[in-house]
Amino acid sequence: MRDSNFEKNTLMNIVQRFLPITFAVATAMAISPQATAADLSNFNTLSQAEFLAVSKDLAAVTSTKAIEPAAPLGLTGFDVSASSTLTRIQDGAAWAKVSGDNASNLIQTKLSVSKGLSGGWDVGGFVAKVPSTNVSVAGVHVKYALLEGNAITPAIALRGSHSRMGGVSGMELNNTGFDVLVSKGFVGFTPYLGVGTVYSSAKATGQSNESFTQSKSFVGVSWNVLLVNLSAEYDRTGKNASVGLKAGLRF
Repeated sequence: MRDSNFEKNTLMNIVQRFLPITFAVATAMAISPQATAADLSNFNTLSQAEFLAVSKDLAAVTSTKAIEPAAPLGLTGFDVSASSTLTRIQDGAAWAKVSGDNASNLIQTKLSVSKGLSGGWDVGGFVAKVPSTNVSVAGVHVKYALLEGNAITPAIALRGSHSRMGGVSGMELNNTGFDVLVSKGFVGFTPYLGVGTVYSSAKATGQSNESFTQSKSFVGVSWNVLLVNLSAEYDRTGKNASVGLKAGLRF
């Protein structure tokens, strides 16, 4: 009984120490002075080519980045986390027109939750905001593990996702993604990588509707200390590079 209480107290002490640190790391980029922007509103100042460029930048920012390995959570598993992702803008001149600001990077801060189901299935959702802008995002995803992985073999999974941009009066943007992920667990950490495609549709006042497809590749690592999880991921969607950090509880 004493051993059981000791293990429980040790677990709680570790969680209490690591959780504030990992959440602080995940949200630190949100206050970085390198990522400033303003509300998007001046769509009538853009040419059609510039609207397409802005839409591609926004799709790279708002499309789903789950920052997770391929292995399923399992029937009793949960992942509850906060994350921040910095994305490099490709067309600064168009951004200056539509927002009145010379931003070179955008940061998305996000709260997300995933739940494991039976048979290798996971489902999840998120809500997010791009600070200093009027951009908000909500999305869902579903993942199926073709191979759940073990000490010898990697995990392989398929993931489908959908996200919708909100908060921007006069513009709509929807993203649908399909990914293939591979990960291999080791003691305490799990590296992973994947490739996919993002299909996006955008429309705005005074502009013709745009639909486009962008390729996607990503690589990351997920680190666990008991219930605490810290993950980092590099993503390239189209020509836009992103770096993300996620911290939370994964069990």
